[in-house]
Amino acid sequence: MLISRARILLGQMIGDPKLVIVTGKGGVGKSSVSRLLARLAQLAGLHPLLVLFDDLATYREGDDLEVLVLKPEPVMVEYLESHGFGALAGHMAKSGVLGAVSTAIPGIRDLLLLAKLNQLVNAAKHDVIILDAPASGHALSLLTSPEGLGGIATEGPVATQSIEVLELLRDHEKTGAVIVTLPEETPIQEAEELMARLGGPLGVNVLSCVVNQMPPGLPAGAELGLADGSAEAAAFHYRLGRFQAAAAHVSRVESAFGSRVALLPWVGFRDDVAETADHLASALGEGLL
Repeated sequence: MLISRARILLGQMIGDPKLVIVTGKGGVGKSSVSRLLARLAQLAGLHPLLVLFDDLATYREGDDLEVLVLKPEPVMVEYLESHGFGALAGHMAKSGVLGAVSTAIPGIRDLLLLAKLNQLVNAAKHDVIILDAPASGHALSLLTSPEGLGGIATEGPVATQSIEVLELLRDHEKTGAVIVTLPEETPIQEAEELMARLGGPLGVNVLSCVVNQMPPGLPAGAELGLADGSAEAAAFHYRLGRFQAAAAHVSRVESAFGSRVALLPWVGFRDDVAETADHLASALGEGLL
């Protein structure tokens, strides 16, 4: 029963791709949503991999989720080693030259990180790979790097990597993006712009828009018996106004994304991303955790 419920939730949010890129405006909770998706996949009986880019925000000691942190320099060293430059790569890393080289070639670090993801997808050791991608501005820069470098390098290993990564990103059966937002004006506007960029020029399949931190509704008749001017009445009207404003923002999201919208409840502020994700999983399906 729990496996069935987790599969339904996962299907509603992402479907059945091999690579899920989770992004959104900074501060909307994309790391919590990334971890939630990996947790749901695990509860559904799948073998997920949660990938972070140089960030341990969603990792905790003794974690039963498989987490991989990809840092640019080790990925570049691995790339050079795989092309017969092992000794040179080690020397460049120790001397600091590697960082200078990557800075001198805009987009090369992003391309190699994406190429590593492509390698992980092709290895087929995991049922689904969840990428906790950077916030939307950096994410767009990351995802446009293959096309930019491919236009410069028309042949050789960099050109080959660019082509392979672009094929992965534009393969709607293998890859898709989840855009995380809040029921507020600015995050939703950025989510709409992000959807237009991803689904348009980049050709990435937008799987869903996740509206995080949705305030709870109020039960019918909750205002009955509240004295005018009382603290309780003021609290009721505040909560009602907050919910109505959020609901209006959700309607706007639904107009842009159609049925591909998932709502996540407000579960309070927590410093620990893993704890937040676990609370979200419990809130979505009683008894999941």
